[in-house]
Amino acid sequence: MKAHKTIAAFTVLSVGFLGACSDDDDKAAAPATDVCPSQLVIQTDWYPELEHGGTYQMIGTEGAISKDDVNYSGAVQEKYAVGGLETLVINTVNFDKAGSSILLDGDADLAYINISDVIKDSAAVDMVAIAKTLDRDPQMVMWDPAQYDIQTPEDIKATGATVLHFPAVSYIDYMIFKGYMDVSQSSPNYNGSDSKFVGTNGAVIQQGFATNEVFKYENEINWKDGAPADVSFFTVSDMGFDNYPAAITIMRDRMVELDECLKLLVPAMQQAWIDFLNDPNPIMDKMIEINEVHDGFWGLSQTNNEGGFTLLESDGFAVNSPDGTYCSFDADRMQGLYDALKPVYDEQGVEIADSVDGIFTNEYCADAPGR
Repeated sequence: MKAHKTIAAFTVLSVGFLGACSDDDDKAAAPATDVCPSQLVIQTDWYPELEHGGTYQMIGTEGAISKDDVNYSGAVQEKYAVGGLETLVINTVNFDKAGSSILLDGDADLAYINISDVIKDSAAVDMVAIAKTLDRDPQMVMWDPAQYDIQTPEDIKATGATVLHFPAVSYIDYMIFKGYMDVSQSSPNYNGSDSKFVGTNGAVIQQGFATNEVFKYENEINWKDGAPADVSFFTVSDMGFDNYPAAITIMRDRMVELDECLKLLVPAMQQAWIDFLNDPNPIMDKMIEINEVHDGFWGLSQTNNEGGFTLLESDGFAVNSPDGTYCSFDADRMQGLYDALKPVYDEQGVEIADSVDGIFTNEYCADAPGR
């Protein structure tokens, strides 16, 4: 069934009056429209991929690709250019700084940060998640089923295999706390490359995205005796880690400063997500080109995008929130994730916020559309 598309209008209407009025009255009645900066910078959490599609949709396919700055920038499409916003700069992953550090240093106005990591940094960095990108987290750990008989998360620990992952990942902290893996298995040296998995013939358990790497390793990457082969995986939600990935996050003081802008911008950003999800191919094709110009180890293909998007839709990674918007965070789910992480960080001696309530808001989602 094709999802219904709800289009939100963001037209600022001038106020008219019956009868004569003075010039001063006209000026007082005219609403302020330029409540947003003319340019905003958004920091994503990886190289361009379909999981970022709604943000790239805001620029469309006519933006500029910078190899030197590893970003994509351009005029915001008219239907998303609210409040005086004119241009957008989309920066890719920054290996030198975590998302919260980028916000703290002012290098981006908004950043993709997993809600679990917002919780982890909540005592140290005063930031707020204001909108979701995806509803369900496609992050996973994957393995070679011919080498490892893993049926439950606890079986990961029983293998004794190295688990290759990015540093300071909250779901790895959770897995160790739950006994799904031992701390000695943790290898925080992953950089997104397939070299370790290929070089060991799949002997490591490796993090990835179910919507990307599964297809690549099963169809494109020659990792098993010189050929692609099947992999098995658990998403983080399969392991009880009900995370919101890549939430749109902002520093609290910046949120206050941009309050009137965000009331217009967030619904427009979420409309862009819906438009992308309803017609993904133009942006997915553009992201192939962007990665080719960036000329790094990360790349996409049309078949990889199509396979990933099929999984994204069929497994419910991109669905409406309970309130019917494609935007808000479910309060009970947020509390559940906070409750799952609190004992993890208590044990590690990491201070987090006393409550989950202050780390997110649905205020700016009130006028957001749904799919």
